Amino acid sequence: MFLLTLIFGSLLVLVAIVIHYEALRLVATFLLPRIQIVSRRAHVTVGVCACMLAHTVEIWVFATAYWLTSWTKLNVGFSDKSRRTFVDYLNFSAESYTSLGFGDAEMLSADMRLLAGIEALTGLVLIAWSASFTYFVMAQYWGEHHRR
Repeated sequence: MFLLTLIFGSLLVLVAIVIHYEALRLVATFLLPRIQIVSRRAHVTVGVCACMLAHTVEIWVFATAYWLTSWTKLNVGFSDKSRRTFVDYLNFSAESYTSLGFGDAEMLSADMRLLAGIEALTGLVLIAWSASFTYFVMAQYWGEHHRR
């Protein structure tokens, strides 16, 4: 079961990385160069919004995976999963992704704790990637601003 959980967690990580990469690539390659109607200063806001959207989608992917696997015979989820709703899994995913901790999530199975740790590490790396991307967009604006 441990190996199956690691494989499942690795697949979720790969999905999250692809989502994040594609979101940032699309924004940097296609959207930012084409939005001339707003000032270059607003490009930073667009970049941050794109990062937030990517993070939101990634949290929903993890939550959906948790929720769907809770309906299988696998020992993933809350031990009282019969009374849990999708919103519980979404809240748990957001807490794990942002490394806030489990908060009110009690009675987690061992496999769920492992997946939560994998999600927390994924969130940490992807949030750092977003910070790097935001700095890149800001540096472009600052470079143009100082050349004037």
